[in-house]
Amino acid sequence: MRFPFNLKFRYSRLAIFLAVLAIVLHDFERGDYKEEHRIIESDVIHYYAFLPALLVYNDLSLGFIETKPDDFTYKFWPVQAPRGDKVIMTTMGMSLMYAPFVIPVHYFLKLTGRPATGFSWPYKAALLFASLFYTLAGLILLRKMLLRRFPDLAVALVLLSTVLATNLIFYTTRQAAFTHAFSFFLIIWLARASERYYSSPSARHAALVGFIAALITLVRPTNALLLILFPLWWIDSLKTIKERVQLFLKNYSHILVLIAVAVLCWVPQLVYWKQFSGQWFFNGYADKGMFFFGNPQIFNVLFSYRKGWLLYTPVMILALSGFIWLWKSNRGLFWPLVVVFLIHLFLVSSWWLWWFGGSFGHRAFVDVYGLLAFPLAAFFTQLIRGRSKFLKVLALVIALLFASHNIFQMYQFHSGAIHYVANTRESYWDSFLRLRPSPHYYHLLVNPDYDAAREGVYPKPVVTYQKPEEK
Repeated sequence: MRFPFNLKFRYSRLAIFLAVLAIVLHDFERGDYKEEHRIIESDVIHYYAFLPALLVYNDLSLGFIETKPDDFTYKFWPVQAPRGDKVIMTTMGMSLMYAPFVIPVHYFLKLTGRPATGFSWPYKAALLFASLFYTLAGLILLRKMLLRRFPDLAVALVLLSTVLATNLIFYTTRQAAFTHAFSFFLIIWLARASERYYSSPSARHAALVGFIAALITLVRPTNALLLILFPLWWIDSLKTIKERVQLFLKNYSHILVLIAVAVLCWVPQLVYWKQFSGQWFFNGYADKGMFFFGNPQIFNVLFSYRKGWLLYTPVMILALSGFIWLWKSNRGLFWPLVVVFLIHLFLVSSWWLWWFGGSFGHRAFVDVYGLLAFPLAAFFTQLIRGRSKFLKVLALVIALLFASHNIFQMYQFHSGAIHYVANTRESYWDSFLRLRPSPHYYHLLVNPDYDAAREGVYPKPVVTYQKPEEK
């Protein structure tokens, strides 16, 4: 009997299954959707606000807050426009991505006569499912793209490492409704759409790129610079740059379609701003959205004990080293990916709050893990190529080691042994291999100097406390 689909065993399929299983099990273990101030918390309060304002209160002006201000303290955090209106601080991209999951839940609750408040556990479960869905979609797209260039075993190790050995799993579980898992999917989708456009240029493919570009910027406006991935995709020489320019000139109508679709997708946001702030473009962050491009904190972003990306996500050292082999084997991937990564690193390092607030590891890099999967695949391919079983086992051991390290750190974070923002060298080593904080741990923390950070100044944290045995 023949089946209409391919049942051939693939390590990469198993990797996706295990990654999704780990996410689901962690969601149920945590049970955050049952907690009053989980899931819809912190920045998510801004991202999510459009949906309950429309679905529950039918009032984007947020005037209902004035009726019972205390009832909305942990539900809406609007900012005030110059003319006095209340405005949701962030763009509506996340609400758009939540909507296919939240809207059915809302109307199901209404039809069955249950409270449809916008903030009960079914809504939070919908947000968890949304994050899982987009992460799974990103992994499936990534698998397809990687398998065209790398062996199945290497792809499997990359997929497992991307989820289990990085803070992506944290941003699909504990803080699932943050932008990062969603941006992870969108940027992979942009790469896939770019690849399809160049393999078969058409207005339809250009329109898809424009739609994805609009979503990326509506979800996280600072990721607009990552859109350079589209014109750079598969550029490997001066000759291909010339050919790319000629392609755009020949198909200028495609570029017009791309821009038109992107602008059209932004129209609801522009109309909202104009209606409720009086401005076509409104910066809800105000003085909280500063960049210091002359003082990028690259070393701190990569290595600091407070939030150093490579310190808390060391598997990405392998991805960065993989750029060497990507250069040798596939320069059409090397150049666009290394340029986009360096732009992202510079932008993140120039943000006034370079540690990006309270988080597990450095959350800003989750967005580009799909792109870094390619050099990581190049690294694993180097290990497993040939007939050496030892190197194949070594590759597996490395992936499992980093995954175990990351999961252990995540449980340290849950228990308080890794602080969300105030870690120092002393506190890091005090908690090393400890699941729970020691009695001395909280004396070894140093909170960031936010006032100095607003001036682009970052004093080195100094711990004055000495453990009793060191006195």
